[in-house]
Amino acid sequence: MLCVEFKKLKRKKFFWILLLVIIMSAVIQALMGKRVYNNVAYGKTLGFFLHNGLIVNSYYLFIPIFSLIGMELFLLERQNNTLINILTVPITKNVLITIKTVVLCIIALLYTVLTFLSICLLETEFNLHNIRIDFVLTHLAVYVIHGIVCTVIAMMIIGIMLHFRQSAQAAVAVSFIASFVGVFISQAPLPYLYCVNAMFYLSGAAQSTGFEKMIAAIVVLIVCGVTGLLFNTLSKEEC
Repeated sequence: MLCVEFKKLKRKKFFWILLLVIIMSAVIQALMGKRVYNNVAYGKTLGFFLHNGLIVNSYYLFIPIFSLIGMELFLLERQNNTLINILTVPITKNVLITIKTVVLCIIALLYTVLTFLSICLLETEFNLHNIRIDFVLTHLAVYVIHGIVCTVIAMMIIGIMLHFRQSAQAAVAVSFIASFVGVFISQAPLPYLYCVNAMFYLSGAAQSTGFEKMIAAIVVLIVCGVTGLLFNTLSKEEC
């Protein structure tokens, strides 16, 4: 079943689109890194690309992209009027939801790692003699944490959109707004109370105390709980 879901996305050329987004994002990052201040390129500052890439992807790209992929996965059978036929074989709606969720998580993780690698190549090109393996691994862990949290947030948005029978385009629009709002909330008091900003405190990308990390973790767990309830409700709804 997992292979079938991947083939469905492959037929829609989703993987080529994702690869194109990664390349375009890397090109934009490279152009930003070549900008000069006091006769020194911004990219020559170790960590410029990895830090900048984390902010751009976490606030603008990860959640909308993961929401789009998830909505396409969940809406495919409904659009083709094949959901009822699939459920006539020994496959429950719970199993179908689980399979699609696993596929989304795998794609989201791969996209996150490939995004990190593309940015890491830029970092290496500009700072070949300064970059160290522990520096790279630390940032990889941060990117993976952000990828996981963004997937959870995207799943919550997908659950809401499916419940109200909205389109993939609507889900992307809501996801982008939800992500972008985090930019403004980051300047407000207690930003870690908002799920998008919470991941920065949870991963250590933003300076935080142990208490702030704990609250951020609770916020993410609440999002997980809400997502679970939404999909439990969806599994009981009629096709």
